[in-house]
Amino acid sequence: MSNIRSSLFQGFSLETTAKDVSRLLQAKALLPTDIPVNIAFISNESYAERLAAVEALRAAGARPRPIISARRITSPEVLRSYLTQAVEVGQVRGVFLVGGDPAGPQGPFTDSMDVINGRFLDGLAIETVGIPGYPEGHPRITDEVLWDYLRRKVDALTAKGFKVEITTQLSFDTDAVIRWIEQVRQAGIHVPIRVGIPSPSNMTGLLNFARQCRVGTSAQLLHRYGWQVTSLLGTEGPERFLTTLLQRMALHDLGELHLHIYTLGDISRAIQWFQDYEQRAPGLSAQTLPL
Repeated sequence: MSNIRSSLFQGFSLETTAKDVSRLLQAKALLPTDIPVNIAFISNESYAERLAAVEALRAAGARPRPIISARRITSPEVLRSYLTQAVEVGQVRGVFLVGGDPAGPQGPFTDSMDVINGRFLDGLAIETVGIPGYPEGHPRITDEVLWDYLRRKVDALTAKGFKVEITTQLSFDTDAVIRWIEQVRQAGIHVPIRVGIPSPSNMTGLLNFARQCRVGTSAQLLHRYGWQVTSLLGTEGPERFLTTLLQRMALHDLGELHLHIYTLGDISRAIQWFQDYEQRAPGLSAQTLPL
């Protein structure tokens, strides 16, 4: 179990927005050196704000990883400028590619494959490219298309010499996460996978974030998946999810796994909770797996 725990906890990553970077910097003393931090690409933040966040994170000793939302990019020139400046001001060596929320493209890019095939990442000292995974599917994309694009993106990026990581979309169902990771490995995809989890939040915040991520859930479903369903989740919800995940991992060879924490705005609490949990997580074995 210790090897499983080391695999999962070492090298965890965070996700924040440009506006929330100031909160993250207030928690600088808690940040591991060179921790990867994804910077969300949301519509109400400007490129200047995103670049300022990249620069601030690098200055604080973190490893900024801009998220590139393909359908939100208005032109090739805008994309090239953003990537070039991010590399210059933040020594960026990794990015995260998503198609993005808009139903239709706001420019020439219909999905992240257009960014990959357009060679916009080539020649920029970028080493690692993250892509999303969907253990519970996507409301607007069929599973067949999701799997096809996952394989195509991994193949195209590795052929170009990039290291590839997959980060799972938010999920509250450990069984769904494990089944999906097994399918990834059975498909011959053996790149590192980051399991996305939310930090502690009140029920309203958690359900709102789930809706933003297009994950169908409710208080009843959270209860079914073993989450603490009260007016305040505290730390118990994520802890029970992680404990079950650790138990399931003891039964399966799932390759290289790490955690990715969606901080839900309160970054200090997210980091403190995670580090506290890592210290007190029970040394469970497969024999203690609940029926």
